[in-house]
Amino acid sequence: MTITILDHTFDLLPERTLYWTNTDTLIVSDLHLGKSGHFRKSGIAVPPQINQTNMRRLDSLVNQIRPDRLLILGDLFHSDVNREWFQFEEWCNAHKQLSIVLITGNHDTLHSSFYSEARLKVYDQLIEENFCFIHNNLKIDIPEPEFIFSGHIHPGIKLKGKGRQSLRLPCFYQKTQQFILPAFGEFTGLYLLPEKDAELIYPIADSKVFQLNRA
Repeated sequence: MTITILDHTFDLLPERTLYWTNTDTLIVSDLHLGKSGHFRKSGIAVPPQINQTNMRRLDSLVNQIRPDRLLILGDLFHSDVNREWFQFEEWCNAHKQLSIVLITGNHDTLHSSFYSEARLKVYDQLIEENFCFIHNNLKIDIPEPEFIFSGHIHPGIKLKGKGRQSLRLPCFYQKTQQFILPAFGEFTGLYLLPEKDAELIYPIADSKVFQLNRA
């Protein structure tokens, strides 16, 4: 699905990512790499393949789209350094043609040397073409006419069917001046947002993105 914001074109991809066609930029948020390793260190049984699945999904997208830039809207890595960080570092160095930008989130607490080793350009926020890219917009005031792209919330929507049937789906969530991306990472959960507060909602189901039609 393709949408237009401030005369710029964005493709909404079922892989829970956004492709900004005007700048050849793939935008993702909330990968939470290393989360499975963090839980295992705490004695909680979590399948180690979660991290590998996330990396395979990311690798497939980059190889398919071949963007000039990967823009990560925060919470790239979930906790302290573990083996899964070094797997990501190897992936970055294997994609030297790709410019990788990280907007820091609340979980991005590693020493700056790790980001440098992985060739990441790191910012608290990034402003381009009247757009502000940030992890959590609640921390700043955005003046007109800037439009915010953010993550952090892991937006989801609950769809109700006949009877007591219901389905929870990740979604892209658009407000008047803000577009919230779903979490890219597996094992991140959903935060259900109210339909009434959105201008447009784009749920993701069966490898498709669709616009929610509301009465």
